[in-house]
Amino acid sequence: MVVKVETFTAEPPCAGCLKLLEYADLIKAKYGDRVEVIKHIGPCEEFSKYGLTVVPAIVFNEGKIKIMGVCPSLQTIEAALKEMGV
Repeated sequence: MVVKVETFTAEPPCAGCLKLLEYADLIKAKYGDRVEVIKHIGPCEEFSKYGLTVVPAIVFNEGKIKIMGVCPSLQTIEAALKEMGV
């Protein structure tokens, strides 16, 4: 099963947003076809769809796990991926 990972950042991105975008690239490089990484930079309809209120934010599998208002550590992101079966 492919895990969908969506990142949400401001435009222009803040320091936390920039770090989250960097982590998104690292996750895609490390896990390859096991993850689908989507980067949302700036306003988008998915932001309200998931009930997000602040950035940076990351959503796994269309809302099963949400982290918002802080850039999670790479270890936290990988722990969420493990929880999703990656």
